[in-house]
Amino acid sequence: MGDTSPQLRAIPVTFTVGKHDDRGEYLLHLRDYSPGQIWEPGMWSLLGGGREPQDATLEDTVRRELAEEADLDLADLSPFATEYASHDDGTTVPIAVYAGRWNGDPRELRLTEGVMLAWFAPDDLHRLRIADTTSALVRRHAAGLPPIRSGPAPAPAPAPAPAPAPAEHRPPSPHGTVPHIIGVHLYLERPDGTVLLGLRHPDSAFAPSTWHVLAVH
Repeated sequence: MGDTSPQLRAIPVTFTVGKHDDRGEYLLHLRDYSPGQIWEPGMWSLLGGGREPQDATLEDTVRRELAEEADLDLADLSPFATEYASHDDGTTVPIAVYAGRWNGDPRELRLTEGVMLAWFAPDDLHRLRIADTTSALVRRHAAGLPPIRSGPAPAPAPAPAPAPAPAEHRPPSPHGTVPHIIGVHLYLERPDGTVLLGLRHPDSAFAPSTWHVLAVH
């Protein structure tokens, strides 16, 4: 008889990056765009993976996956929920979800699978290419967290009013001038050869949900 115990799939993480206070953000994993080869290709997901024979417990699975995928070691983990996913053949697989806390910069992690890791607040998930089930899971976990308390920030000193800019004088366009829309693309490359790209909003009129250089008309 096959193993019917839950498979590990995801780990909500609720600390924010670097020196900032905890803002209830979640660490999401942008998966490779490999349709037909991996689960949820090109989508934002939660770190995790399947159970292997050497894993004595589900917590062993989650810790091994975190170490293998992102060289990440969390001090404490706790079971959060059990979800169910359906394969293309109609079979249902149980998914054990663990919750943990981490305070760090994902850019410093050694990512071995996928494209990148980044922090996101639950209110920003609608802007991402993410499964509805994953989004609902994160929001459900966030709803159970205590309210974030922050003390009043000191009022900054008022800045002096800037001097009014001189009116720009533009000569009138010659008679018969026809305006043309010109697309401007900003290409930024670091010395190590990496290029700055932005993931376009799913509702963008041009190239939605795709990576693109910074551009404007």
